[in-house]
Amino acid sequence: MTEVHEADGSRLAELVAQPQMECVTATERLLLRFYRQLDEADQVFMRRAIEAMTARTVPG
Repeated sequence: MTEVHEADGSRLAELVAQPQMECVTATERLLLRFYRQLDEADQVFMRRAIEAMTARTVPG
């Protein structure tokens, strides 16, 4: 079960579920840095391309 932490700011009365932390590999860190340096249009293009590749990938 995921821990629940109180929200910061103006919504202190509401509870917010925080995702569990995951380790990121050096390669994943480089990909994230590259992605964050792209402008918004290029980020949209990359998201669509990755979504298309994962949609046609056959597991197994």
